[in-house]
Amino acid sequence: MNLTIEEIKDPHEIILKNMREYPSDIPMVEGKVSEAFREFIKLLFTPEEAEIAQYLTVRPQSVSAIVKKIGKSREETKRILEEMTKNGIIQDIGGYSYFLAMAHLLNMGFKYSKTLERLGKRGAELYQQFFIEEKFYKRYESSDAGTSLIRIVPINLSIDHESVISNAEEIHDIIENCIGPIVVTDCPCRNRTETLGIRECKDKFPIGETCFQVGLFGKYFLRRGEGKELSREEAHKLVDKLAEMGLVFTTENIVSQMHQVICSCCACCCAMLRGMTRFEDKNENCIAKSNYISKINQDLCKGCGLCVQRCPFQAITIKNEKSFVDTKKCYGCGVCAVTCPTGAIKLHRLERSHIYDNTAELMKKIYQENRVKE
Repeated sequence: MNLTIEEIKDPHEIILKNMREYPSDIPMVEGKVSEAFREFIKLLFTPEEAEIAQYLTVRPQSVSAIVKKIGKSREETKRILEEMTKNGIIQDIGGYSYFLAMAHLLNMGFKYSKTLERLGKRGAELYQQFFIEEKFYKRYESSDAGTSLIRIVPINLSIDHESVISNAEEIHDIIENCIGPIVVTDCPCRNRTETLGIRECKDKFPIGETCFQVGLFGKYFLRRGEGKELSREEAHKLVDKLAEMGLVFTTENIVSQMHQVICSCCACCCAMLRGMTRFEDKNENCIAKSNYISKINQDLCKGCGLCVQRCPFQAITIKNEKSFVDTKKCYGCGVCAVTCPTGAIKLHRLERSHIYDNTAELMKKIYQENRVKE
């Protein structure tokens, strides 16, 4: 029997129930809340904080609306909300409204120091349980119907000069046109695997200054004295550096410039890419493919094999001293083309993925598709 909010007495349980309204839901096991996720939430919210947070939802509410629910003065309510926001356990919009950011909590704890203090290694262990062992990654990455939450974004350098390049589909254009500020932080995914001592890319990719927070998220980190603000010129240079290393750029699956996070992902740690690159139970929709695909000029290819080593999706093989692309496996990230010594590999336009206009449209679709069975 499903209890109503009024019938639930434990504030932590009310928080969990409210979080279920997030489009991707929360980690569940056979129709019940994952015990690992329940413990994760209790690590985040002290009993005192939970008493207040139980009145928040996944939709932003004004301070005035929250005041009416908790029965405290506006000044006291604002102080409590700001303290929880500062600790990274709830999210705000410019200090005017507050909400429970379910999915964001999974990453905030490993790129924001105050949240990391609460979670520590135990939080990383619990994440491994509910996200990987209990397979919440499938709901986190895409809807039940296969709508991807984020998408691959190639770099201009890798794209054939004759191909159509959309400003919303190339990383430098996104950096140039996104709403600032641009703030770079640790990668939460590599931080998690580092905390657990299982990071495969330890000697290959850095943790620090690889995750871009922009717009409202950028402001969030700046207001709390975390992260490093970059000029657009500095951001462009960092993008080039990360691309040469072999990291894959991803962002929300939307056309709008209202981005929040631009990630530099590796195949071994990323919560999204691992749906195809590491987990035994594959999720082909873990991330939307870009509208480009790798093609190799056989006359230029020398068969050096560098592209095979760099491809995170194992889409390239060597045959008779020449490289060949398996188009079904190619996600169009351009990692193979960026450092090709002969310029034999380029991305060519191929319309294959729908990009949603804005976050609201994308989330509405994911919410609906995840609740068809219910």
